[in-house]
Amino acid sequence: MWFNNLVIYQFNTPFAQSTEDIAAALEEWRLKPCPPHARQSQGFVAPVQEEQGRVYSLHGCHLMVAGKEVRLLPSSIIQAVLNEKMDAFALSNNRPMRRAESLQLKEDIEFDLLPKSFTVQKKEWLYVDTVKQWLVINSANASKAAETVTCLTKALGSLDASPLAIDADLNALFAQWLREPSSLPEGLVLGKSCLLVNSGDDNSHYSCKDIEQNNEELIALLTQGYIVSSLELVWQERVQFVLTDSFLLKRLKCLDYLADAFTENSKLDNEQAQLDANFSLLIGELQNLLTFLLLACRKKEEPPVLACVV
Repeated sequence: MWFNNLVIYQFNTPFAQSTEDIAAALEEWRLKPCPPHARQSQGFVAPVQEEQGRVYSLHGCHLMVAGKEVRLLPSSIIQAVLNEKMDAFALSNNRPMRRAESLQLKEDIEFDLLPKSFTVQKKEWLYVDTVKQWLVINSANASKAAETVTCLTKALGSLDASPLAIDADLNALFAQWLREPSSLPEGLVLGKSCLLVNSGDDNSHYSCKDIEQNNEELIALLTQGYIVSSLELVWQERVQFVLTDSFLLKRLKCLDYLADAFTENSKLDNEQAQLDANFSLLIGELQNLLTFLLLACRKKEEPPVLACVV
């Protein structure tokens, strides 16, 4: 068990719902098959086994899985059928189809094809950390994570949470770390990659795969007005990840020591013991990592200005 990407929400008021309350709410909001004429259905699926319910709780953290069943009907398919029918109409009626007619025909085609289309199920893992009062979502996309939060809010009735905010200028901080790697907090080192974007109007960007080898070029781009949009980092030789300027964590990878710990967990006697050990390891690592990063990215207080008394 591991989260490859992180979108973090902070609860504005303490999350206090019990495991039993969450389980009952998610059972009412369970994922159901997508209706024949709907594009998708949303709900929650069991993170472990169906008989164990839709929430798994351990050490004050509640693990859940938001599910979505989506019908695969690309707009290109609808358009191809529409074009064929419009051509046939023009031949038989000696006139092109009017706009209102084509729009209605397009709706009819979609209505006819939707029940015949395949469906796929997508899952997004998340957990509520009542110790840190965080909602942690395994997603690389803030918009998709927001959809999951909306779904959870509907299920639980209310959810007073907002994206975790950082008051520091992360672009400036990343640039400082690139210019002076020695300024990184102890326990954090640069990885290999970074992404620079032009702060001007041309939206150009520079994706670097080897920071050390291209250091001079990176410094030159920074002097030309480029900003550091994301930066690969390694924390305590345990986790490698990419941190973005909106405080999203992407491409999290367990390094040797941590990977070995998960391997050891897989040798435990039964699945329940393995799940307990893996979830404990996950939440412990992410609590420590995120706490460290919040401190490392905190806006530094300006030193007080002392008045000169004559």
